[in-house]
Amino acid sequence: MQKNETFIGTAEGYTYDGAGVVKTDGLVFFVPGLIAGETAELSVTAMKKNYGYARIVKLIEKSEHRVQPGCGSYRLCGGCQIMHMDHEEQMRFKEDKVRGCFLQNAGMEITPLPILYAKETTGYRNKVQVPVQLEKGKVLMGFYQNHTNRIIESDTCLVQTELSNRVTASLKKWLAELKCADVFRHVLIRHAHNSGELMICMIVREYPFRRSDELVKRLHEKFPEAVSILAIVNRRSDNVILDGKEYVLYGRPYIEEQLLGCTFRISARSFYQINPTATEILYTKALEYAGLSGNETVIDLYCGTGTIGILASKKAKQVYGIEIVADAVKDAELNAKVNHADNIEFFTADANAGAQILIKRKVKPDVVIVDPPRKGCSKDTLDAIIKMSPDRLVYVSCDPGTLARDCAYLNEKGYHLEKVNPTDMFPGTVHIETIVLLQKLNS
Repeated sequence: MQKNETFIGTAEGYTYDGAGVVKTDGLVFFVPGLIAGETAELSVTAMKKNYGYARIVKLIEKSEHRVQPGCGSYRLCGGCQIMHMDHEEQMRFKEDKVRGCFLQNAGMEITPLPILYAKETTGYRNKVQVPVQLEKGKVLMGFYQNHTNRIIESDTCLVQTELSNRVTASLKKWLAELKCADVFRHVLIRHAHNSGELMICMIVREYPFRRSDELVKRLHEKFPEAVSILAIVNRRSDNVILDGKEYVLYGRPYIEEQLLGCTFRISARSFYQINPTATEILYTKALEYAGLSGNETVIDLYCGTGTIGILASKKAKQVYGIEIVADAVKDAELNAKVNHADNIEFFTADANAGAQILIKRKVKPDVVIVDPPRKGCSKDTLDAIIKMSPDRLVYVSCDPGTLARDCAYLNEKGYHLEKVNPTDMFPGTVHIETIVLLQKLNS
């Protein structure tokens, strides 16, 4: 087939990224927006040797699971990918994705437990990073189109809170009026759902900038929820956003949020789960898998601001938290004090180096909890965990592909995969959080 050639096809399933998979004449086509079981007239957009890409020209047979996305920017914005599916189909896709990743990346046939999810499917994000561009004198704010640096403007993002959307709209207007948009790169907004506190962090090329005091004054007056207004001066030429000197322009350098009866301080650079309601569900399940009775020693690798470790400290004898981001460790230590957790100790180190410190100190954990970034755990980190020989390993992952790879390695080294439970932290998107329990054989 050639580019722009049309054909009729039916989707048999999905790719990792949620595109429909259509097979015809010995070729496989990937079609964004096509739901499994739907038949459509398709047009070829790109052609490789044995596969290609196509777009929907006309739907011939619609799925009963197709819905109209409520977002006017959905087709162009790369933030959400499967809003055209109803809840049932999104859950089916995500459970199949986890199952497929384990089969493909680990050679393991698994049966995931029923997916966990919160009722809220819009307005769930407590953090947003909005890029800013000045194009021919016009201020552009929104989100990048998929695989481009082009900003798709949007007055309202459905997955952000109403307050975050109002902050973005106000900033767009004021940056134009004050003629200071040229120094802006991004705006980071954190909105704590339970406490209501708001952080507005401007990532700029220089500070102070033109009429910066006036901009801060306007933000403070219009948004009394903003207990933290910051600027980070970032002069890098790459896509690293939160790097550079930080200035506190109003209030304090953090916001506070409540989670499962504890209070946590969150700074601009700290990792904190973005869906608070689903996080409660996820962490409750993680603690259930940890099986704590009050006598256990727990190691929390990639501990961030100490959330899950501090929660675990309420039910454990001793907890050690390891995190490479120094600012996050400072927050974690403060969080431990705020929550009267005197049985937890934090180390600023990467996961492997931190684990080696504990090995040298002859710490023998009963439980290790890991919540690594998308790339998963390094082999050295996994080897360090195996050397420490915990009875149970609770692995929280935002990427089922690297999770499956790591589980396969751990399985080879004597850890049996007991439970796999997907958790929908990101409704409307192809992303899925997964929590697993691995049990040491003969323990």
